[in-house]
Amino acid sequence: PDTVVVNVGAGFDDRFSRVDNGSILWFDLDLPDAIAARRKAFAERQRVTMISRNALDARWCQPVKDAVSRKRTRPIFIAEGLFMYLTMEQIRAFLTVLMENFPDGGLLIAEQNNKLMAKNEKYHDTVKNTKAHFMSGTDSGQEIADLVPGLRLIEEHSFNEEMRKYSIRGKLFALLLPNMNDRWATFEW
Repeated sequence: PDTVVVNVGAGFDDRFSRVDNGSILWFDLDLPDAIAARRKAFAERQRVTMISRNALDARWCQPVKDAVSRKRTRPIFIAEGLFMYLTMEQIRAFLTVLMENFPDGGLLIAEQNNKLMAKNEKYHDTVKNTKAHFMSGTDSGQEIADLVPGLRLIEEHSFNEEMRKYSIRGKLFALLLPNMNDRWATFEW
């Protein structure tokens, strides 16, 4: 679509190069240290802006609001690998930043892990060898939608749904532990 996308907690994700349609305006938002490292790994690109700021600090919103105004579109926010590192109160604060700064609506696509995995982070391959800690998990995207009035859960899919297509192990995992894996949830306001 001819839209504005914000990759929140972008890290080294280079999704833009995979989905660029020649018209998307893209923003990679992350903490200052992460953006500094990102700038060393990725050259500046036309239609991609890196924003060095905490997602809970609403000052990052202005350049995105300007782009949304120029495009006359609803923005899309991607939060992959972010929510599990925030407390539920921090997630609520982030959602409030979005909804207050983009009152005409938006779409949020967010990865979530479940509560059991949040409690057993030492077994998760992305953090078991790091100092990172999971701060939250949900059993349903509705728990996120319920954090702020006006946020609606549109759909939610477990990664298991995709894994079951490719192997016997994936089918067994999906059958026996359908909610054990991370999930993508789509929200709108």
